[in-house]
Amino acid sequence: MKVYAEKLVETVVDKICDVCEESVMIELNGEKHEESGELSATFGYGSQEDGNVYHLDLCEECFKTAIYALRDKRRATLMFDEEKDLPDEKFGLDPKRSAI
Repeated sequence: MKVYAEKLVETVVDKICDVCEESVMIELNGEKHEESGELSATFGYGSQEDGNVYHLDLCEECFKTAIYALRDKRRATLMFDEEKDLPDEKFGLDPKRSAI
């Protein structure tokens, strides 16, 4: 025997960038798609951030801004180390899961 009942289910209808507060949803062929990046961190014992958890939802533009800032920081850190290559425009890109 089947027993039926109505249930309310929460559904994500939009996602907002935590930096610029714009929607990360784009419309393509009449359907909405989520195009977003995430920046997250969890710090534990021994860290100055011990117990803190960070999470940011980012639109594509804000995510690229974060990646560029981190890439520039790495370049500045390695600038005079001749044994290491400086990061290029593919910094942070996962070649196994990317379409490059």
